[in-house]
Amino acid sequence: MNKQRILLISLLSVLLTLFSCDDRERHLVRQSGPSITVITSTGNLGDNGYNDLIFEGIIHFATKNDLSLSLVSPKDKQEAQGALQEWITARSYSEKSLLIMASSEYETLFTSNFPEIDKSKNVLLFESDKKDMPEGVFTLSLRRYGASYLCGSMASECPEAYVIAACPNDSTINLAIKGFQQGYKTASGKIAEIIYLSDDADGYSNPEDAYSVTKSLPDNAFIFPLAGGSNNGIYKFVRENMFTGILVAGMDVDCSPFYTRTPYSLILNIDEVLNDFLDKWLEGKIVDKHTEGGLSDGFVNVNVNSTFFENIIVWEEYYDSVDYWQRMYDKYYQSAIDAERSYYEK
Repeated sequence: MNKQRILLISLLSVLLTLFSCDDRERHLVRQSGPSITVITSTGNLGDNGYNDLIFEGIIHFATKNDLSLSLVSPKDKQEAQGALQEWITARSYSEKSLLIMASSEYETLFTSNFPEIDKSKNVLLFESDKKDMPEGVFTLSLRRYGASYLCGSMASECPEAYVIAACPNDSTINLAIKGFQQGYKTASGKIAEIIYLSDDADGYSNPEDAYSVTKSLPDNAFIFPLAGGSNNGIYKFVRENMFTGILVAGMDVDCSPFYTRTPYSLILNIDEVLNDFLDKWLEGKIVDKHTEGGLSDGFVNVNVNSTFFENIIVWEEYYDSVDYWQRMYDKYYQSAIDAERSYYEK
């Protein structure tokens, strides 16, 4: 992660502290011309992952194109629904207005009786495979199965693998879990255990529990983290315990600059995909109601940590060569592409 991104994340953290919980909508860029409103997931910003990555891309786009930008950070789904209704009914002072709903948890808000929206307004819903949305509503889906399959395959020589996930009822992470488990099982014949931090979305914001779970795992474990902001607890444990043998996959962004026990990261190129959509929206050239892509499309990638062996203190014999993780990537990449294609063609 470069200095510019670190500075931007710091700026976002400061912005979050400047507004009270009751002040849901924050106007961050000027208030005239085309406008973008972002409703974050209930996990909010500051996770150094998915939410931050989305907002970084949006704030750069809005600044570059001189757009009005507002941010809504709901505490729960009900509050998000209220913000959606307010946006629909509010008088539009812009020639065009876009509402970005940055989570699959909001998919159920778009029912058959969803109200008609003004022709100057559009909605973009993240992490939804639906193609029959109401007029003016677009969907975007990053397919994680193939990249997760590759991550599982690359960890196949690790004696034990675990998925630490936020909760069991999130369709987005469930696909990633299936991919990782299948890749690990196909390559090793073993089963990766799933550990859920909560029964609901609270699992995305509980780094303390994630820390405790990580502490309880075997010293030779491999962890595939799917817990949003709670992932910080996992990374904190391995950062504080320099002699641990636990390995952790980076998630959403390239985590190699921060955590020495991260041999590779699953990277979401959501900022690039989003900027492509926003360019088309601004120019009035949106054609497809639904956009989707995975490993084979470059929407999701796995990045090997090239400096892994420069920073670790302890390691296992099975990965004692400098090019080990790159060789595992090369060995299993095509099988992951094939698995992705087979899974989504069902």
